Amino acid sequence: MTRTGDRSMSASQIQAGLRPLAWNGLRLRVPMDWEPARLGRDYLGLESPDGPVMEIRFTHGAGKAAPVDVVRRMLKKSAVAVEVADSAVPRHWLAALSGRENAGFSCAGTPASRGVASLCRTCGALMVVRFFPAGEGEGGGLAREILASIRDHGREGAAFELYGIRLDPPEGMGLVRFSFLPGRFDLEFSGPGRTLGYSRFAPADVLLAGGDVAAFAARQLSVPGVKLAFTPTRWRLREAAQAVTVPPAGPVDAAADVILRFFRRRRQARVLVWREEAANKLAAVVWCGVHPPDAGEFDKVCAGYGIF
Repeated sequence: MTRTGDRSMSASQIQAGLRPLAWNGLRLRVPMDWEPARLGRDYLGLESPDGPVMEIRFTHGAGKAAPVDVVRRMLKKSAVAVEVADSAVPRHWLAALSGRENAGFSCAGTPASRGVASLCRTCGALMVVRFFPAGEGEGGGLAREILASIRDHGREGAAFELYGIRLDPPEGMGLVRFSFLPGRFDLEFSGPGRTLGYSRFAPADVLLAGGDVAAFAARQLSVPGVKLAFTPTRWRLREAAQAVTVPPAGPVDAAADVILRFFRRRRQARVLVWREEAANKLAAVVWCGVHPPDAGEFDKVCAGYGIF
């Protein structure tokens, strides 16, 4: 039998080996060598060098849906044997999600899997977390600590933290597009009258090839229907380049601008690209709006974009 003291020490050791991970508002802690292999706006699939370890599906609009019913609907077309019962998972998995309505489940197959569907009755946030054998840890202890670390609502910490980037878009802006390709990451968010894009390029020394950030930005960044002219600058002690659209100058331009605003075309832009020397990466933030983006708010957004 495992003594309480030994179990607490084991939990501390596990926690010491975990790092933060966040995707579209879902936050948790996972082992250092676990990485997202599959992403959807409401889905996160993780793998380690040993293969698949964990997946999470989540939503913030579940309402009164019972977790047990959600799991049954999700797995009813499964070709393998499925058990939906709290006894299908270790009791400490359910205890790790205390204060919520939970349902355990297990699936046969290769590999087998088991997990927990969990609903916050207060706000309707629902998640279905499934672990594969390589992700459970001895006695399910690793899975227990990961479950205890999950936060699926509120704003405690960054909404996105993965692949060496960290950001929290302004409130009211939702994820509409993302792409993670070798050398370039892009995430785009949209809100009333504005669009906000974050990009990351690497390696900076190869991409710049002896040139400056402004020349690189002119080649790599564009906004449909908006003419951008980048000028070199310094931003928070970093080599950088910026582009800001010029407000309408004459009556004809002003009239055209009013018409475009009426149709909600986001043609006012502010762009900043800078070099993160320590990480050997380039970061970019592109803000387009019906109205010119506020310089102070834009600077705050850029300062909150972490590259590591």
